[in-house]
Amino acid sequence: MGASTVTTERITGRQWSLHLSPEGVALTYRGRVSKDPDYQAASWEEVSHAEFAARQRRLMVFFSTTRPTWVIAGVRRPEALWAVQVISQAAARAALRRQPSFQGRLAGEALRTAVAEVVKRSSDQPSALAELLMVQAVHNGATDIHFEPGLLQTAVRYRVDGQLLEVVEMPAELGARLVSCLKVIGGMKVFQRHVAQTGRTSITVADRAVDVRLTCLPTTQGEKITLRLFDPDRALLDPAALGMDTAVLEAYQELITRPQGCIFLTGPSGSGKTTTMYATLASLREGFADRVFATVEEPVELDLAGIAQTEVNRDVGLDFAQGLRTVLRQDPQVIMVGEIRDSETAGIAVQAGLTGHLVFSTVHAPSAAGVFTRLAQLGVEPYLIASSVTAVIAQRLVRTVCEGCGAPYSPPDAELKAVGLSREEMAGGTFRRGRGCEACGNTGYQGRTGVFALLPVTRRLREAIVACRPLPELEAIAREDAVGGLWQSGLAKAAAGITTLEELASVLGRRELS
Repeated sequence: MGASTVTTERITGRQWSLHLSPEGVALTYRGRVSKDPDYQAASWEEVSHAEFAARQRRLMVFFSTTRPTWVIAGVRRPEALWAVQVISQAAARAALRRQPSFQGRLAGEALRTAVAEVVKRSSDQPSALAELLMVQAVHNGATDIHFEPGLLQTAVRYRVDGQLLEVVEMPAELGARLVSCLKVIGGMKVFQRHVAQTGRTSITVADRAVDVRLTCLPTTQGEKITLRLFDPDRALLDPAALGMDTAVLEAYQELITRPQGCIFLTGPSGSGKTTTMYATLASLREGFADRVFATVEEPVELDLAGIAQTEVNRDVGLDFAQGLRTVLRQDPQVIMVGEIRDSETAGIAVQAGLTGHLVFSTVHAPSAAGVFTRLAQLGVEPYLIASSVTAVIAQRLVRTVCEGCGAPYSPPDAELKAVGLSREEMAGGTFRRGRGCEACGNTGYQGRTGVFALLPVTRRLREAIVACRPLPELEAIAREDAVGGLWQSGLAKAAAGITTLEELASVLGRRELS
């Protein structure tokens, strides 16, 4: 490794200078870099520790390899003590990162044991514990890490496949230091403990950069901090990989190639709506390179090549409405708006769908048909809704059966009753469920897939919207005109052994058979 051109700090002695950077350490001769390759530079992984000989005013850097000791003479005591502390802490972290717990995925009890061991050794170095928790979260496919303070203990939990997984509990004192460390990593103000804060950082895992968004909130037991992980390796950028049934996928691909209109997605938080929009934009960008693409998001979760992505920043007055209004002046053909949550954004988006733009966005509503009433509640005129909106997609995410421990089974009567199936109706299905293994953390599930219902705005649905018909009438039309359905898609996946009836009932709730 060559000498770093950008250094964090530099300590200069009578003949030598020690450069400290995030990449490692470099020892240089005053006025020029030493030509001796042994003294060019070293990574933190090679450094074992540092010492300061006060009488000789010498700073000595020791290596775990055969590299000779570095010595800098004439260093003042404050600078030398600072360097010893920085070098020793960085060397300890580097040694810890060489442990197996940092190199690959640990699941179940192995994960809890490894984290508990680091907790024991991390009283003076919470940064090592923070790094391990983030690295293992990425390896386990977690989307969020929760640090939950208590009176005596701080609990750490991962959200994996939509479920919370208990990882470790640590003394509240260590938990408080860990939160302070995470606030420093995320660029937040450590001394502000009674206000909400947000931050951002990134970690490198298996040679890929994973973006991390941090939010810190004061509670009665202390500060609760949550990390959201955006792993580019888990991004699905092909609509065909989302889990859409063949009929839904074909209808959707026809709709997204139209030159204008609004396509809205609905579903609860964490149901994969943003993933669907990202996959759609990536697919369109590849097929229509001559179009201009733009997004307004909060936050930008994944960088998409060839697409201008704007992040909402309310501190400077850049909200969804202002961002969308400005984007429309930049000649885009395809626009994605992260969420429609106010009347101004709703009005601008619907108008854009009428004026030659293809608009994608999300709307929180109880059902696909409920999107139309929600837009009306936001003040959008019914005739504009009917003229601009081309389709609504309702979606959910269900866990998939673990391939390692999945086995055929016959669903019990209680499961069949919960989803309104009879023994005769399930005949011919290949139902499977996981027994639980180390690979899936003994849950029986690993990974998730989508279930979708596509509601195109047909002529009679358009007439019902303009006539301001009540939601039950719109939902009755939707049941007849929709392509696919959430339960229809889910039951097909259960019968194919992809998911289970129990999981469908958990995600979709009670099945309405009327």
